[in-house]
Amino acid sequence: MAPNEDESRKGKPGSGASDASGSAVVVAAGEASDPPFGPHAAAILATEHWGLLAARSLIWNEAMSRATVFLTVLSASIIALALLADATGFGSQTTAVALVLLPVVFLLGLAAYARLVQINTEEFQLVLAMNRLRHAYLQIEPGLEPYFTTGHHDDERGVIATYMLDGPSRKWLLVHFLINTPTIVATVDAALAAAVVVLLLQTGEASRAAEVAGGMVAFMVVWGVLLRLQLHTLRPLRGQTPRFPTPPDLT
Repeated sequence: MAPNEDESRKGKPGSGASDASGSAVVVAAGEASDPPFGPHAAAILATEHWGLLAARSLIWNEAMSRATVFLTVLSASIIALALLADATGFGSQTTAVALVLLPVVFLLGLAAYARLVQINTEEFQLVLAMNRLRHAYLQIEPGLEPYFTTGHHDDERGVIATYMLDGPSRKWLLVHFLINTPTIVATVDAALAAAVVVLLLQTGEASRAAEVAGGMVAFMVVWGVLLRLQLHTLRPLRGQTPRFPTPPDLT
């Protein structure tokens, strides 16, 4: 005679508990295998990454365009003044035209310099944002870390890795600061200011020593003021707390 349902349950007193524990293990395993950000995280992060790359490309194109326009206008102005000086013997007419033209070029240079400093700051923030996205990629696929050349931490070490500056010293960073595009434009602006001051002193019939001293003072004052406005780019992370700092064993 076949055992009924009640007898079968009595014959397997631990079967219900074992089934429940097995189901819990399966659910836990499924939860552990799920990606931490959801199934569409990679596509969303990639879209954001492409947007940041496009923004970075646009601001660098603007930086090059502004520097090119400024230097082109400056070159054209110098050529025009040279032709006028050759025709008039560098007389009062040349000085008058120069005093009208060079200050305009100087203001154009100041505008270009200010925008270039802003672009450097914006570009740094874009690099930080892309580092955070790469950190998210590695959260999804940790095994890809050996294949990443650029950084994936949003602190100073991570940014240096993205710029591919292999452990630079402070002196090297200072040299990089002095040779970047905004500094070059600031130097040209300072030279323009010095030229305007010398022309004004010549118009006032000042001595040669006064002209030289005035030009040097104008150059140093303008150059120093512009570089002071740019000094914050040396420590762009000051006052910010990294979300994903570099682990101590990697510093």
